[in-house]
Amino acid sequence: MQISARRLTLAVVGFLIAMAALIVWRMPEVYAWRWYWTSGKPVMSDAALTLATPFRWLDDYYAVADLGNGTFAIGEPRYGQCNVSYLILGTKQAVLFDTGPGLRDIRKVVLSLTALPVLAIPSHLHFDHVGNLSRFAAVALPDLPSLRSQQQGGDFALGVNQYLGFVEGFKRPTFRVTRWVPPESEIDLGDRRLTLLSVPGHTPDSVVLLDHATNALFAGDFIYPTAIYAFLPGANLSDYAASARRVVQRLDDSSTIYGGHGCEHLPNVDVPILHRSDVADLEKALSPAQAGASSAQSDWFPREIPVNTRMKLLAKYAWMSP
Repeated sequence: MQISARRLTLAVVGFLIAMAALIVWRMPEVYAWRWYWTSGKPVMSDAALTLATPFRWLDDYYAVADLGNGTFAIGEPRYGQCNVSYLILGTKQAVLFDTGPGLRDIRKVVLSLTALPVLAIPSHLHFDHVGNLSRFAAVALPDLPSLRSQQQGGDFALGVNQYLGFVEGFKRPTFRVTRWVPPESEIDLGDRRLTLLSVPGHTPDSVVLLDHATNALFAGDFIYPTAIYAFLPGANLSDYAASARRVVQRLDDSSTIYGGHGCEHLPNVDVPILHRSDVADLEKALSPAQAGASSAQSDWFPREIPVNTRMKLLAKYAWMSP
């Protein structure tokens, strides 16, 4: 009996150690569920907000900024993640880069700004960027084999950890992909061409749009001021560092970068603008992070790694499951 009890104790201890190791290895998924347990619904702000020029209120939720050159920022500052989508106009077609979480109908905003046919392109497939895709007749995704395989019977099926909407109580939407855009190819809007660049790291399917005519980069969640996420399921630090190196090479010191979240100066609301030097700083922060080295202010999950005075990187460990 004594030997059996000892074996049982060892088995229980071994099981607990194995479970602890599994939890640590899968910490990105554990963190996502922690987010669900502590939130489980969209986080909204009731603070008194002040719009910086050129933002103006379009209604009681959306704020719009005319950035010139046929480009508009569409902000959702009352939503906790302060999403900013971008409407980019040519002479024949428009692109809406990101569509927000879908708390409100962004299509009505777009129709108030242009009569051109609109192609909706998400920067990636997290819930706060794809919420309105189903409202648009034309939707494009990067032509990646992994995404092609998710097209089922004409509808695109989002994965649970690809979408992550459960953390704030969003149900996974379905939408139809009408166009597959190969990375490095151009989207012709009529007298304006955008190059779609694949930038895996934040997610495997992340993309940015490079506008050569205005020397602008529409970055989504690849880079934005405040805390940059590189710790959720699907994030890959090696890919992120490589993407940052490639993007730096495509920009110059006069390039303007438009980020996908604008929470930096709340309750003051402004357009999240960055520059090539910010991408260079991000790449420098990512390089040691991908190798497991630590320059972190906090080594617990997620690691908080300084990027510059405007940004920090919230990173997983390199050995954690993507």
